[in-house]
Amino acid sequence: MESKHVVDGKKRAGEAGLRRLRRLAWWGGLGLALVYAVLVLGVVPHWLGNLATTRTFHFPDKENQGLTPESFHLAYTPVSFRAVDGVELKGWWVKSPEDRGTVLLVHGLNRSRLEMVRKLPFLSRLGWNALLFDLRHHGESQGKVTSFGFFERLDVEAAADLAASRSRGPLVGWGISLGAATTVLAAAVDPRLQGVVCDSSYRSLRDTARHHIRLFRRFRWWMRAVPAWPVADLAVDWMGKIGKFDPDAIDIVAAARHLSARPALFVCNSGDRRMPPDIAFDLKAAAGERAEVLEVPGESHGGAYRDGRAAYEAAVTRLLRAVTAEAAADSVAGTGTDAGGAGPAPGSDS
Repeated sequence: MESKHVVDGKKRAGEAGLRRLRRLAWWGGLGLALVYAVLVLGVVPHWLGNLATTRTFHFPDKENQGLTPESFHLAYTPVSFRAVDGVELKGWWVKSPEDRGTVLLVHGLNRSRLEMVRKLPFLSRLGWNALLFDLRHHGESQGKVTSFGFFERLDVEAAADLAASRSRGPLVGWGISLGAATTVLAAAVDPRLQGVVCDSSYRSLRDTARHHIRLFRRFRWWMRAVPAWPVADLAVDWMGKIGKFDPDAIDIVAAARHLSARPALFVCNSGDRRMPPDIAFDLKAAAGERAEVLEVPGESHGGAYRDGRAAYEAAVTRLLRAVTAEAAADSVAGTGTDAGGAGPAPGSDS
């Protein structure tokens, strides 16, 4: 039989071992917490920010692959032009014999001018020229970063310069997703854009980053360990640092307030999870009484023209007629903005 001294010694040894295990567990937990914090607050936001701004990815546009304006029996001219910061852009100029004006067609993220090509026959029937072009860091255009509208605005302004040099009619911007946001940002500072069709835009860069992280958490199991806050805001901060732009300047709602009561059409798909319909209504409210919303049944993102073509074309026709009428009235009154004249100087940050 063991003595009391031996028993007490074993008991103390057991308690000491238990304390060591607790300390190890505490330090191990602290270490895991620190690793998680480094990943969530550092590695993941930087990775997301870098991916969003520098990745070169082109959506496989099988629907429009191989199409050109010639596919619709429309003559076109390949064009090359430069934004004010020197980035070379590529596009197609499609001239209408009637030359009522020019629509700048601006594609979405990870797409190219091909996304807009099926709109050409409709615009041609209405007598409008069209300029399709690849935004920087997309398609055949140059550029090393995507800035979600900050620098792409310069691309739209350069396209307006080119269109104004070839036609003295009014200018209208028609964009989808990134192209929609960019078009509104450009129109906010360039009155030569006398009408805007904004299809499936986001409210702001920060708002859409938060929304998309919450969305991805539902469909990517590994994203469930990533909290929307503060990761989304940290990722947006990294986008700005990597791309050398101010992410808080990408505010489409604020830009819509500067459309100066110009005709504007905000389009959405009723079931679009990426850019929900309430965004279009918020943008309409910001743009004022001349703005209209077209909500098309469907769950696609940026597919409203395909999903509800008749209603879409009717709404765009009304907008183009309003722009044409106002341009004619301004011309008679001698107070209109000459589409061939210089607009306000675009930003030169690069």
